[in-house]
Amino acid sequence: MVACGRDTVNWYICTTMIATAPKEARPRGAARREALLDAVLRVVAEQGVDAVTHRRVADVAGLPLASTTYWFESKEHLLTAALERAADRDIERLRDFLGETPEDTPDPVGLAVRAVLDPTEHAGQSSRGWLLATYALVLEAARRPALREVTMRWTDAYLDALAPVLAAAGSQEPRTDAELLLAAADGLVVEQLASDDESDLTPRLRRLADALVTA
Repeated sequence: MVACGRDTVNWYICTTMIATAPKEARPRGAARREALLDAVLRVVAEQGVDAVTHRRVADVAGLPLASTTYWFESKEHLLTAALERAADRDIERLRDFLGETPEDTPDPVGLAVRAVLDPTEHAGQSSRGWLLATYALVLEAARRPALREVTMRWTDAYLDALAPVLAAAGSQEPRTDAELLLAAADGLVVEQLASDDESDLTPRLRRLADALVTA
């Protein structure tokens, strides 16, 4: 360790180290923006979309209010960016889960079902918290066109990924079957979120998937 003294060289080295040392207490730069978006999802999961404000998001993220106003000009911007972040991370998860050649799996129906229901952890949130937040934002898309665009892109990514898997399972209409499978999964998840039911949804969705590909 350099001792800070009046020696010119040592003083320069010491002050340079202090100035460039990482500050671990709070994220900076792009990491700060991501922390704010994670905070948006936490607020939505715990209190709903109406509770999202610049001040509330900053408080949950542990960052100054100026951070939210620097990165996001409006509540609409906050909500849209948070949903985009959630969508991008889930699409990446989906593609990693399926791999490059998902049609080569010995059980394509099972793979498709697991891909839809695979739990997603988001910045320390439970799977339930993440799902509550994202489904609330998806429903909010009915009133906010910007959110609708993100939701449609997210859905298309799932359909593009699932269709080849269902085709490999024997589906004659893989895109349509992917739509039905995804819609059924959404319905089952929403029903489960609205109740205390924590049962495994896999058997029910597997039954539907098997019926679709053999129809």
